[in-house]
Amino acid sequence: MNRTIIKFIIGVITTTQFLSADIGHSSVVYEGKAGDIPLRIFVQLPGVVPGLADISVRVFADDVNKITVQPQKQDRDTKSKAPPADIVEPVEGEKNLFSTGLWLMDYGAYSINLKIYQGQRVERISIPVNLIATKVTTMNKLTSSIIGILLLILFFGGIKLIRIGYRDSTELPNIEPSKTKIKRSYIVTAVTLLLFSAVIYGGKNWWNKIDLAYQQNIFQSLENKVEIFNNGKDDLIRVEIVDELWVQDRISDLIPDHGKIMHMYIVSDDYEQLAHIHPVRSDDRSVFTVKMPPLDNGIFHLYMDITHETGFSHTMSNTFIYDREHTINNPSIIAPERDPDDSWIINSDETRISWTGGQPAYNAENDIMMKFKVSNNGKPAVLEPYISMGGHAVLLKDDRSVFIHLHPIGTISMASKEIFEEEYNQGILGQEEICFYGFADDSTENYFNNNLSQNGEVNFPSIKLVKTGNYAIWVQVKSEGEVITQKFDFEVIL
Repeated sequence: MNRTIIKFIIGVITTTQFLSADIGHSSVVYEGKAGDIPLRIFVQLPGVVPGLADISVRVFADDVNKITVQPQKQDRDTKSKAPPADIVEPVEGEKNLFSTGLWLMDYGAYSINLKIYQGQRVERISIPVNLIATKVTTMNKLTSSIIGILLLILFFGGIKLIRIGYRDSTELPNIEPSKTKIKRSYIVTAVTLLLFSAVIYGGKNWWNKIDLAYQQNIFQSLENKVEIFNNGKDDLIRVEIVDELWVQDRISDLIPDHGKIMHMYIVSDDYEQLAHIHPVRSDDRSVFTVKMPPLDNGIFHLYMDITHETGFSHTMSNTFIYDREHTINNPSIIAPERDPDDSWIINSDETRISWTGGQPAYNAENDIMMKFKVSNNGKPAVLEPYISMGGHAVLLKDDRSVFIHLHPIGTISMASKEIFEEEYNQGILGQEEICFYGFADDSTENYFNNNLSQNGEVNFPSIKLVKTGNYAIWVQVKSEGEVITQKFDFEVIL
């Protein structure tokens, strides 16, 4: 077991929300290609450790005769030994859909390595996932009652068997044991009762320690603090990771994802303002600074995506109050240059993006299709890459218990994917060589198109939401050098 990861999980205490690469969402989706075979991979993580992950693979090509899957755990310095590969079985009654369950036994960053067999050809792909504990499973009352009754029967039945065995085992048939032996059998019964009770007491204490350790392993993100400074010219957001384990260098350092050391989303409390910006890290690896976007005063919620050298990715969160007139004055802080990919909206009435088939309400756990069209002056917009992707989307629940950062390739961290694929799948195309806008009508058309989408379409993999309530999704694309951001509201119902 990776002690670093364990210490990481045990020691980090910031919020009360359960976190993973996103917040409150335990599934991972990837849409892309294995070689030239287009596919969509869905991994439903168990939320408990060890746990059984559900894996589904939809292949958008014929003649795929076999798929195998193998988990590979990534430690801080080395890779652990991988178990034998499992077969991903075809789903009866479905075309080109495969599914299996995969046991993941330890905390940390995993690569889910798949082999796609099409005739004599074999293509490979790896999907990064983070196995963390996000919940505690409980027995229902009926099951616990039945187990309790059976334990009582076992407890008292065992004591009685030992008493009778001691009293009668050495006696001849039809011969009553002596009074002395009967008396001693009761002494044996008392000793057995004490011994069984001690075993149960010790077992309960052992289990309580195991349960406490598991409760402590419920993942929460790195502890951080946020301050707003003014250096005499600019308002600045300063984020510092103050978690003890991070400060002590017991957690692996960060690596860029999509060329950025941190992706920060700022959402106003009324959900009317949003900024997607990219802080710069100072010489102190714990401190990140970025110019404050021109947002109105108010309460803001921060979501900060980071990826570690192990491939472990997650989202830090925090909340701050912005008041231009009451920022902390600190002229010594040097403002970093604004990242050219930074973008924001303030009370936008943007209408250039339309949600194809979008509905005001969706049933919980049903697929929500994420297909969008962008227009300029009534014509399909020519879309270009935005931060190495065809588009970005952020989905947020009204109580902020769910945060999802979505791309046309899915929810995975590209940096994590590259870490695992470096050895597993040599010779893959680098992300700078391709910009993926999603499948158009589940076809392979326009997968490559000189890094431009001429039809104005950007598609994200469908998602499933379990929690009912109101949601907002912000879709971001780039056209003619301009980042277009538009918000859509919807509800998830039973």
